[in-house]
Amino acid sequence: MQIRSPRFSLLRRKLAHFKELPRRFLHPLLDENPMVKGTLYLLRRKCGKPSCRCARGQLHETMMLSASVAGKTKLWTIPAERVEKIREMTERYRYFRRTRAEFIKLYGQRLTLMLRVIDAIEKVRRKEP
Repeated sequence: MQIRSPRFSLLRRKLAHFKELPRRFLHPLLDENPMVKGTLYLLRRKCGKPSCRCARGQLHETMMLSASVAGKTKLWTIPAERVEKIREMTERYRYFRRTRAEFIKLYGQRLTLMLRVIDAIEKVRRKEP
């Protein structure tokens, strides 16, 4: 026996409204490319040798990756040939996290409403034995 109730129809329409996930969330969340959590930056420093060019102001430059591992900051020296690849992976991670935060902001509130609608549908459909 089907339920024929204006309230039930309204609840079903409200629930159906939530079924479409905007495509802008799908790509970054389902992408299979690797990501790296961390920050890539250029480190400039002096080596300490008095006759070195860095003593005259031309500092040594090294690309570094900084990331938290098990609660501690770790640093890795990145070779020049890998800098662009690492940069892409760190940007991909930041984009993933921004998308995730936007998803939670948008759907976190809606999820609460969606669960209320689902609970209301249950009450309308549930019959005592």
